[in-house]
Amino acid sequence: MPATASSTAEPQAGFRADSLAWGMSVMLLMTIVQRGIGFGRGIWLCRALDDRVLGQWAMAFGFITMVTPMLLLGLPGSLPRYVETYRQQGHLRAFLRRILWLTGALACAAMALMLILPGPFGWLIFRAPTASSLIAAVGVSVLAIIAFNALNELVAALRQVRVVSFMQFMQSVGFTVIAVAVLTMGGGLLGLVYSFAAACLLGTLPAWWVLSRNWQSVPLAAEPLNAASMWRRVLPYAAALWVMNLLANAFDLSDRYMILHFSQSAEIGQSMVGQYHSARIIPALLASVAVMGAGVLLPYMTADWEAGKREAMSDRLRKILFAMSAIFTVGAAVGLVLAPWMFETLLAGRYSGGLAVMPLAFALCIWASLIAVAQNYLWVAERGKWVGWSLALGLAVNLGLNLWLLPRYGLHGAVVATALSHLVVLLGIWVGMRSTGYRWDSSLLWVTLLPATIISGPLAAVVCVLLVCGLSPQVRGWIREVGAPS
Repeated sequence: MPATASSTAEPQAGFRADSLAWGMSVMLLMTIVQRGIGFGRGIWLCRALDDRVLGQWAMAFGFITMVTPMLLLGLPGSLPRYVETYRQQGHLRAFLRRILWLTGALACAAMALMLILPGPFGWLIFRAPTASSLIAAVGVSVLAIIAFNALNELVAALRQVRVVSFMQFMQSVGFTVIAVAVLTMGGGLLGLVYSFAAACLLGTLPAWWVLSRNWQSVPLAAEPLNAASMWRRVLPYAAALWVMNLLANAFDLSDRYMILHFSQSAEIGQSMVGQYHSARIIPALLASVAVMGAGVLLPYMTADWEAGKREAMSDRLRKILFAMSAIFTVGAAVGLVLAPWMFETLLAGRYSGGLAVMPLAFALCIWASLIAVAQNYLWVAERGKWVGWSLALGLAVNLGLNLWLLPRYGLHGAVVATALSHLVVLLGIWVGMRSTGYRWDSSLLWVTLLPATIISGPLAAVVCVLLVCGLSPQVRGWIREVGAPS
C-alpha cells in the first residue's frame, strides 16, 4: 500500500542517516587507515616501477578518473543534491531508476568507443602506439569506477557515512593487495590497470548490502513522479556539474598532459610525469582526505540549506575551512621534514626531481583541498556556474603558464604554473561565494595565505600557523569553543 503524505515526510524513513559529527569522525578514522595503506602502496609502486612505467600508470589512472565524469553528463554527481528532495516526496525509487539507467547506457557506449578506436586513445593517454589489450583494460577500469562512483554518490546522499567510508576503505585496501600480488607475479602495467578495476568492483559491495537491506522500506508517494518536471530541475544542475567536472579534471591533469606531450620525446615525458607523481605521494594524502570530507559534508549542507539554516551553515563552513588550512599546512611541514629520508631510503634515491618540487606540490594540493570543500557552498546554493568559471580561468592560466615555464624550467616550471593556477581558482571560488551571500572576514585571508608559507620551509609554515592562531581574536574564539565543555 503506498505511503501517505505524512509518512513520506518522515525524515528517517527507509534509511537512518548518520549524524554529521559521527559521520565525519568515522570518515576521518577510516581515511587515516586507508590513506596510510595507500601511501604504502604508492611507495611500493615507486620502488617496483621505473619512472617511465610509473609515468605511464599515472597517465592511465589520470585518464580513467578524468573521462568518467565527462561521460556521465554529471548525473551521478547530482545525487547528493536531489536524493533527499525526492526521498521526502516519496519519489526516490523512480528518480534513481531514471538516473542510473541513463548512467549505465552512457558507460556502455564509452566502453564500445574505446574498443573501436584503440589507436587514438593510446596516443592520447601514452603519446605512443599502445596494444589494444591495454586500452581494453583501461575501458574495463572506466566501467568499474563508474559503478563505484555512482553507488558511492548514492550512499553518501543517503547520509550513510559509515558505509561510504567502508567502500573507500575496501577499494583502497583491495587495490593494494591485488596490485602487489599481480605485480609480484609479473603482471606489469596491464595487470596494474586490471587490479584497479577489480578493486573498484570490490568496493561496491558495502553499497549493495545497505541498499538491499533498506530498499523495500523506502516510502512511496501516492502520485507518480512527474518525469518531465524532474528532468527540468535535475538537468541544469547536472549540466553545470558536468562542465565543472570537465574543467576540474582537465585542470587537474593539464600539467601532466603538457609534460607528456610537450617534452622532447614520449620517454622523457613519461619519466618526468613519474617524477612529478613521486612528488605528490604525500601531498595527495591531504587532498584525498579533503575530497572525501567534501563528499560527506555536502548532504548535510544541503539539509541545512533546505531547512533555512543558512547562516549557521556558513559559520560551520568557515571554521572547517580554517581548520583545514591550518592543520594541512602543519601536516605539510611535517611531510617536508620527513621527505629527504623517505626519498633517499624508501625510494632508493631515484626521484630527486620529485623531492625538489615537493614544497610547491604541498601548496597546490592544500589549495586544491580548500577548493573541494568551499565549492560545496556554491553547489548547495545552485550557483555552480561560479565553479565552472573559476575552473575555466584556472585552466587557461595553467595552460598559458605551462607553455611559458615548462620549456624554460622543466618540471619545476610546470609545478609553479600549476600552483599559481590553483590559487586563481580558489580566489574565484571566494568571489562566487561572496556574490551568493557568503560573508567575507579575516579568516578567509588566513585560509588562503597559510598554504603558501610552506614554500619558505617547514619551520616558517608552523610559526605562521601559530601566530595566526595566537593573534587572531576570531580564531582564538573558535579554539575556545572546541576546548569548552559541551
